[in-house]
Amino acid sequence: MTLIEILCTNDAGYDGSAGAPAGSYAVKTNVTLNLLGLFQAELTAESPAFTAVGSGNGSLSLARSFEPGGLLPLTPQFTYTAYLVDKTTNTKQKAITETIEGEVPFGTKSGGVSLTAGHSYVVQVETADTSTVASIGLLGETTARFDNVIVTGPDAAETPGGNNGANGGNGANGGSGGNGANGGAGANGGGGGAGGTISNAKLESLMKSSGLVGAATLSGNRLTVKAKCPAKVGATCTLSLQGMLNRSKQATAARRARVKQGKLKSFALVVKPTARKAVGSKGRLLFKETVRVGKAKATIYKSLKLVRR
Repeated sequence: MTLIEILCTNDAGYDGSAGAPAGSYAVKTNVTLNLLGLFQAELTAESPAFTAVGSGNGSLSLARSFEPGGLLPLTPQFTYTAYLVDKTTNTKQKAITETIEGEVPFGTKSGGVSLTAGHSYVVQVETADTSTVASIGLLGETTARFDNVIVTGPDAAETPGGNNGANGGNGANGGSGGNGANGGAGANGGGGGAGGTISNAKLESLMKSSGLVGAATLSGNRLTVKAKCPAKVGATCTLSLQGMLNRSKQATAARRARVKQGKLKSFALVVKPTARKAVGSKGRLLFKETVRVGKAKATIYKSLKLVRR
């Protein structure tokens, strides 16, 4: 976070309200005190590491959007640069860079990268939000979102460098995030499908679209949630489910079960005594779902409506 003639805060993390589909990594700049009218905020998000399974040319792609919100009169500019960082050799490749002005809906951008088999990689997204017009006293918030961050390479299915679960925070290296978005990211793998080996990326995509079904039902201190093992994973899923007050604070005990492909199972989650009051006042609740299929693993965060009985 850099302060230039203004007091503002820069925050990042999972946002379940928007995305392509819903669920994305949001970077928010909030102007809390405006005396001189210009601001600049910087942040770097970093994905979990993954290992390339093939050598050669590939690509990095992502979906992004920008909402200037109440700071539109300051004509904010949002600039981001996406890098593929080789942690094995400590080098990085610039894949995508873009400067956005005004409101921009979700759209996909991509750039070329090269990978080396056996090397460990992360995706880094450096962001900067700046104003170009001074307007004393104007307060508000801008929001940039990233979703579907995917690295593709030789001999591998698409692999996310960071989606809902991308890590991020103030400063050069980033703090906790997602995860992102959800979020979780995974290692390169083979193509998914019945009878084959599913990749982390494919597993995550399938679980995001059909992993949790319907609303969560609250009865006393017990939450009932339905989770599905998608038929396309080609094998039995090991599912772990837990209610969360936020991405770091647990609301319920965790439950784990094996669910056959294409089947639906109801999970009964006991609300922790310290979280009962908070859960009872919510209209929606965040859930953390971890799934394993063979060697593939994905972690998804999703907000569900609470229905009371």
